[in-house]
Amino acid sequence: MSEQFDTAELQDANLIIYGVKFPWDKPEDTIHMLGQQAATSTTDTPTLTAVATKKNTFHASGTRAETFVVDSYWKKRNDYIREGIQRSVKENRTISLWRIDFNQKTADPAHPGKFVVPATYAQCYANGMPNTEAVNNLNHANITYEVNGSSSEGVLSQDELDPELYTTGLDLAAFAHNTDVGGTADPKPTPLDQYLKEHGGAVVSGDSPVISGTPGSGAASSSSSAN
Repeated sequence: MSEQFDTAELQDANLIIYGVKFPWDKPEDTIHMLGQQAATSTTDTPTLTAVATKKNTFHASGTRAETFVVDSYWKKRNDYIREGIQRSVKENRTISLWRIDFNQKTADPAHPGKFVVPATYAQCYANGMPNTEAVNNLNHANITYEVNGSSSEGVLSQDELDPELYTTGLDLAAFAHNTDVGGTADPKPTPLDQYLKEHGGAVVSGDSPVISGTPGSGAASSSSSAN
């Protein structure tokens, strides 16, 4: 019997996360989370020059034209990444981008308990600051970053990455434990809870309270038999 192919061996596109640093960041600052890949990034794509002869056409390999295409979603206020990209566009500045492949994340033998991950690095120009403002959707931007020069391959250590890269970013496709969820919003009482709270009643949501003296309840019947 032939061995069946396991699709789990294929790379997961959800595990491609993009990181960014701006010229005004401090050297010791970690790499910020930019977003996930939105479309096909054209790294390692050379241009070809056609040379026509009398009978055939030959091709000569030319320069590489590379881009990163990243979809970024914005926070409502104080979005450092959005403001940084907007400034880089207005001031015609390059920014540093990393295409990080968490499909190949592995334990760091030099630092037990931590990981390393391969990445592709490039200096890039953002081709604009578009906003997708579709109805019933989140405001976001699908931006093409033109690579200035060429990209290069390398390895990033865990300490170089903002924890948001491997927590928030990967949580889009990862399992969460109970301690990973909660504490990011305030509890909101139900209308009944709010009414009872304002009028001195017992709150009924959450753990069910035992209300004694209710007709037909076990507490009332046992009290009657005792008398």
